[in-house]
Amino acid sequence: MSRRPALVVHVAGSAGWAGGEAYLLKLAGALDRARFSLGVVVPESGPLVGRLEALGVPTVLVPLAERLVSPGVLLALARRLRRWRPAIVQSHGARSNVYTRLAARLAGVPVVLSTVHNSLFDYEVSPARRRAYVAAERWTSALADRVVAVSAAVARDLVQRYGLPAAKVVVVRNGIDADAFVPCRPPAAARAELGLGPGDRPIGLVARMTEQKAHVDLLDALPAVLARVPALACVLIGDGPLRAAIEARARALGVAGRCRFTGARADVADLVAALEIVVLPSRSEGLPFALLEAMALGKPVVATTVGGCPEVVEHGRTGLLTPPGDPPALADAILRLLECPGEARAMGEAGAARVRADFTLTRMVRELEAIYAAALAARGLR
Repeated sequence: MSRRPALVVHVAGSAGWAGGEAYLLKLAGALDRARFSLGVVVPESGPLVGRLEALGVPTVLVPLAERLVSPGVLLALARRLRRWRPAIVQSHGARSNVYTRLAARLAGVPVVLSTVHNSLFDYEVSPARRRAYVAAERWTSALADRVVAVSAAVARDLVQRYGLPAAKVVVVRNGIDADAFVPCRPPAAARAELGLGPGDRPIGLVARMTEQKAHVDLLDALPAVLARVPALACVLIGDGPLRAAIEARARALGVAGRCRFTGARADVADLVAALEIVVLPSRSEGLPFALLEAMALGKPVVATTVGGCPEVVEHGRTGLLTPPGDPPALADAILRLLECPGEARAMGEAGAARVRADFTLTRMVRELEAIYAAALAARGLR
């Protein structure tokens, strides 16, 4: 007699659209449903809900409070988990991890996993709140069976700065389905929509408009690049709370006329395919899907030496790396790729091969499934 799939409930940190939410959606589409079924707790309404439900994944709203722990919300989450009776619960993000560890143990969930997509030390919060989050992470980590880090850099941070036991932390690097991230239109059509002509040289950034993504560092680099490449155009794909401030910075620098602000888009692959170079000037990262997707399309990339970016980009071979918060270095790297098209093309090809070999969605999901299976076996459940 065949076994019923083990129910895995994920507790999302948000229902918006950023790296953690992309992770959940990719996992939902690729997990072996003969072995594992899925449900997702979301803290709010948002685009993630519809995308999950389109894949047949049930969602339920439990409004995780802004405070680190609200007793009412904690009990509501525990009640929901008791009703669902999952074999495994996996959470995402600092606040979600704390709530979920406590609620899952109250509900008697056999296996509790936490996922860390980025370092708490880089969160855009006050120092006092950061200290509270780190303390809560350390205190409640004993309630988790494993802590999943999306890059080796995040794992090192968890051990060295959070003080988590190394044996509890496991690395499952992010991965993508490169064959699914393909443009539907020719690059010329996307460029025309953006108001760009054949002589323009577009570069771009795909990111939510937050301080962490450092759009302003890219804008600050543009005057130096435009001085040598006047045909440059900068396409900023995405939206977020800092959009008005970023647009104001472009106007103040006198580069707004060479920028295109697209807002959030569903046709990201079309827009990325229309670019010559993709730039990721982030001040903090775990292991960005936007970087993997750009490289999968063969785009030469400039990224910063933060988080897992150097685990993907080998400087001078699969792209270029610069220090974070250094617009002159960013400008130099962009110019190198624009002025040396042969070298840029070779880096793009090497980057695409690297992603297809080592950063696949299949590898990511199979590694996570192995963690699920081992944790269930350790509890005598499989």
